[in-house]
Amino acid sequence: MVSDTMPLRALRSHSSPLYRLPGSALVLIACTAAVLLTVGLSAVFAWRDRNEAVQQATGVAGNIGLLAAEHAARLFETGDLLLTQTATLAGPADAPLPDDQETRERMALLAASAPHMVGLEIRDASGALRLSSLPDTAAATTPALWPDGLAIGDSRMDGRAVVTLAQPLPGNPPRGWAVAGLDARAFRDVYRALDVGYGHSISILKPDGTPLLREPEGGGTMGGQKGDDDTASHADDITVTRPIGDTGLSAVVTIATGSVLHRWSERLWIYAAFAAAACATVAVIGALAIQRARREREAEDALQHAYDTLEEHVHQRTAQLERANAQLEAAVTDKEVLLKEVQHRVKNNLQVICSLLRLQAARIDENARRGFDESLRRIQTMSLLHELLHRSAEPAHINFADALRQMCDGLVRSDNPTAARLELETEDWIVDADRATPLAIATSELVSNALLHAFPHGHPGTVRVMLKREENGMRLIVRDNGVGLPAGMPSQHKRPSRGGSSSGLGLNLVQALSHQAGATLKIERDGGTIFTLTIPNLPVRQQARNAA
Repeated sequence: MVSDTMPLRALRSHSSPLYRLPGSALVLIACTAAVLLTVGLSAVFAWRDRNEAVQQATGVAGNIGLLAAEHAARLFETGDLLLTQTATLAGPADAPLPDDQETRERMALLAASAPHMVGLEIRDASGALRLSSLPDTAAATTPALWPDGLAIGDSRMDGRAVVTLAQPLPGNPPRGWAVAGLDARAFRDVYRALDVGYGHSISILKPDGTPLLREPEGGGTMGGQKGDDDTASHADDITVTRPIGDTGLSAVVTIATGSVLHRWSERLWIYAAFAAAACATVAVIGALAIQRARREREAEDALQHAYDTLEEHVHQRTAQLERANAQLEAAVTDKEVLLKEVQHRVKNNLQVICSLLRLQAARIDENARRGFDESLRRIQTMSLLHELLHRSAEPAHINFADALRQMCDGLVRSDNPTAARLELETEDWIVDADRATPLAIATSELVSNALLHAFPHGHPGTVRVMLKREENGMRLIVRDNGVGLPAGMPSQHKRPSRGGSSSGLGLNLVQALSHQAGATLKIERDGGTIFTLTIPNLPVRQQARNAA
């Protein structure tokens, strides 16, 4: 027998250069590879962290841009509403522009209703101021109208920077303008309160791309890190643009890439520390491994001697075990042959007994012959089972469906005085001989009784035998559509024969055999008689132990 383990001397003389290297050299190679792998992985993880930082900053820019756009849209909606009310105060298209004190006071109330509104004005077609909610201010150039008739620009009111909204007054051509001034601080204060965490700028751009408003006002990014150029943006900065409603304006958020990378670089020490700790650990482990390799090399000679001795003992023990296995296999084969021979002889002896009983039955009267016939049938059933056991590949198990088919075929030919039809519906079931014998005899009793007594006076009928598999075992059903049980049947445990002449030995025998097989018997009347044997999966011996 060839050993599966390579001896130590064979490892030392192996053709591969790897096996001929000293253990310390192999440890050094492994440590170097581990250090390079650690540094490489640390660099990969650091680069991935950089990309994630940029992606996170892009998401922050998108959220800030959406917030700025929504905030600006709400302010413009409020200003547009006040402009509409101011245009109503200006009167119909054919009326002159108002300049009275009552209209001015109503405009002042409208302006005071919105805290971010600096003032409301009514200007004529040339842009000259006609009426204001504030003290008189200098005339300003009215911005050009957008296609929807709303003009947005920047100016100053009451000494403050404002974002102006202008709406033409009804008329053809327009007879003037309603102008609203939104305080620029209402935009800037919100933008300054946003905790972005990076150097950034927030702008509101006109449709032509020119800035209407920017925070910080200098045009650079807020919160820039030390060393960054805070006065100018760069081409690689993160920029997100969001439209502001249907005004044509857009909110633009720009985050300086330098500030993102600066925060990322502050975390690089984590990867550097991890790589340094890993390399130091590898170095310590490598030193210990080299020392251990030297000691192991010194112990290899002693191990080789022990290996040689052990291999010799293993060979001897293996030869002994092989001889013992051969003897056991021969014994098992002899046992199987002997068991089959016993089963064959039992079958032959049972057939001899049947022949002797038939000879004896020919010399007795009709009433006594019936008992002989029942005994013959039972002995033939046991003979059939022994024949199936003899043919089976497993000496102690048979296919019960085959036994039912052969047994029912014999019964319908011998015990069928009325030519009743016998139907068989079975599923394959491998069962041990301990359960097969009582179940087969019980089934033979039920089928024979149905063929003999269920259809008196030659009435045609059907006897049906079914073997079905269920979740917890098997179910064996014998049913007929004959005359049914007598009305005076005392119980399911004491059933008189259908012809009324038997003492009920058949049913008592079925009950006893069912109990022996670990099955339960149920009798029903439903257009005839139904006998149901419920057979659990639990082996008979185990059921007996549980019952005890």
